[in-house]
Amino acid sequence: MKTYLNGPKVTIITVVYNAEATIEDTILSVINQTYTNLEYIIVDGRSTDGTIKIINRYLERISRFVSEPDKGIADGFNKGIAMATGDWIGMINADDWYTLNAVELMMNNCSAKDDVCCGNIMLVGKNGFVQGKKSKISWLNFGMYIMHPTCFIKKEVYQKVGMYDTSLKIAMDFDMFLRIKYNGFKIKYFDETVAYMRADGVSSDTVKMHREELAVMRRHLRGMSYISSWLFNYLNRLRWKYFYKDPLRTQLN
Repeated sequence: MKTYLNGPKVTIITVVYNAEATIEDTILSVINQTYTNLEYIIVDGRSTDGTIKIINRYLERISRFVSEPDKGIADGFNKGIAMATGDWIGMINADDWYTLNAVELMMNNCSAKDDVCCGNIMLVGKNGFVQGKKSKISWLNFGMYIMHPTCFIKKEVYQKVGMYDTSLKIAMDFDMFLRIKYNGFKIKYFDETVAYMRADGVSSDTVKMHREELAVMRRHLRGMSYISSWLFNYLNRLRWKYFYKDPLRTQLN
């Protein structure tokens, strides 16, 4: 059995802005992890609701906390990465939460030869509808089919490929993972549920999400790779628009 205190140091980053209804679930899911060699960083965009008051309740369990205006989610990610001292970095935002043993599970399955490890997520609708989603590494050219909240990335990967693009408001993770892929880093998938994500977050704006994904595709893909990815993305958007009648289920497919 591993002594988790002596395992690789893992930094968890939470980016938050005005999330008083959900931030406590996120914090508790991190500070109660079964894996103990953790550093927890919260980057707040200067919330104006009760978010900071809730965070202050747990300051003794939080390694670093900053609250200042930012340029959006990607900027928050970058601030957290710059402060991180862990060997691995995980991102869990204020609409999401980890399973109790998420970090332990991933560190048990990741090896020194891996660069990125990812798993499955459970998407939760407002009506309680829950749907599991698997990360699909082979689908990455077609869109963000790797579930970002389930991912753990070595800090040295960020040091080599650069930070998240602050001009992107939704698809910054898609851009990052294509950069990781085309720089030759290894992404490993484990068929395990690692996190839960509420379906009404920023990525629920499917029109804006698809537009940004297409812009990212143009950056990284050429020729038939771009054409096939664009077509797949377009047909998937039509599927959401015309074939799903329940708007909550539409968000979750």
